[in-house]
Amino acid sequence: MIRFLALSFFIFSSVVNAGDYYTNQVDTYDPATGLYYKAVLNREDRGFMSKGSSDAVVNIAISNPATKSVALLFKEPLQGSITSVVFETGYKDGGIEFYGANSPYVKNNLGIPNRSPRNRLLVAVRDVKKEETALFVSEKDGNNLKKLIVFPERDNWHIDVRNSKLRVVHQLGNTIEIESIEW
Repeated sequence: MIRFLALSFFIFSSVVNAGDYYTNQVDTYDPATGLYYKAVLNREDRGFMSKGSSDAVVNIAISNPATKSVALLFKEPLQGSITSVVFETGYKDGGIEFYGANSPYVKNNLGIPNRSPRNRLLVAVRDVKKEETALFVSEKDGNNLKKLIVFPERDNWHIDVRNSKLRVVHQLGNTIEIESIEW
């Protein structure tokens, strides 16, 4: 019986945390700039069974080892939690390499002319209460942060690398509407 309860708890906690796995792993250097990014987790003590919500990513710390400075990307508290962090890291084999590329967010990335990585940091923030996602963009060092778009969480988004666009795809009834933003 104890083994069954332990196994059940393990499976339950794995399912609860599955959605947070990607963003909790933000702990990386950008090879193009040398900047270090680290997820800032909400460490409020909310009780035994609420680990998934208490470990939500609520900010990104950006460290510049050259200047020994550390700054938070969001100066004001977020309404929601960070679900994705994406930025270009280099060029390889006819495509742009991305941090966060093991996701559905990078598309149309073959046969790209050789170029340097763009100085952009893209962050998706999901507000569970409002059932919406907001996309923010800044320079990689966190400067010039701005909100690009807010859309219902049922919609999806991706970066179209070849055409240098950020696309948000909305399904309205039985049709699709696509918004394009310069990437």
